[in-house]
Amino acid sequence: MDLDRALADAGLDVVHAFDLRAHALDGFPLPDRRVGLLIGNTRALWPRFLAARRDEPDPLDRHVERALEAFGAIYAHRTYAGAYVPVQRIAIATGLAAPSPSGLLVHPIYGQWFGLRAIVAIDGDPPHREPLARACTCTSACDPPRDPLAWRAWVAVRDACAIGRTHRYSDAQIAYHSTTAVAYLAAGDAEYCTGVPVSD
Repeated sequence: MDLDRALADAGLDVVHAFDLRAHALDGFPLPDRRVGLLIGNTRALWPRFLAARRDEPDPLDRHVERALEAFGAIYAHRTYAGAYVPVQRIAIATGLAAPSPSGLLVHPIYGQWFGLRAIVAIDGDPPHREPLARACTCTSACDPPRDPLAWRAWVAVRDACAIGRTHRYSDAQIAYHSTTAVAYLAAGDAEYCTGVPVSD
């Protein structure tokens, strides 16, 4: 199966090419190629994930791994020699998204309703990328909640952003992401949490 088909079948619909050699990824197991693809998802992931879901630990992580394992991906949910892949920093530096006062990233189309999952290295010539200008002019509603583990407060922050409202996740998808990521955040693995930092 080719990469485009694998991504489509898995619902991984955010694909952003960047210059792999311009970022400090030497400690991560990627092939020596020039182009990196930062891979993520919007709400398009949810029906694909539900249709393919298996009864297993961390089913969403396994879903992403099954889609990309043939392509030598490195994953946002894994550590490599004790470090997470800096997907958020790469997204900012390469113009996929901009930071917001809350610390969540803002995509110019999807707003805060997207997640970052993996990087795949491919052959080719990398595009020239610049960081985005600030994506939005936030109000105090975009400030981080006082309780960093209050997941409903984080959903309210996302809802307050004027960008991407039509791409909001379904309530079921929000609840799933919000209640499965809490263990990682509570353990201090904030780099992993590319979605809503959570607790109930």
